[in-house]
Amino acid sequence: MLVPDGDHGTGWQTAIVGFRDTLREWFGASEEVDPDEPTEIGVVSIAVGQIALTRLREEGFDAVGHDAFNIVSNVSSGYRILVPYAQSEAAAARLDEILTT
Repeated sequence: MLVPDGDHGTGWQTAIVGFRDTLREWFGASEEVDPDEPTEIGVVSIAVGQIALTRLREEGFDAVGHDAFNIVSNVSSGYRILVPYAQSEAAAARLDEILTT
């Protein structure tokens, strides 16, 4: 049972981090990230999804996208945009610029 140790909850945080480390050990996860691993940088409205994707590709990002499907309402609820992990920070910043202009 996790209980705060009276030091403003640091006992909880330590226990949770320890649990996460234990799961990593069990399942063989590593801290290394594949630079080519697809990483979601945003879910945008369906109306601007293809436009944003095209603009990212034109600017040299290896972006891909697909509909985000809402299983509760049984409709497409947005458009997910993914890029390789190595490009994710720059692409996310550029996506924000595209969406605000």
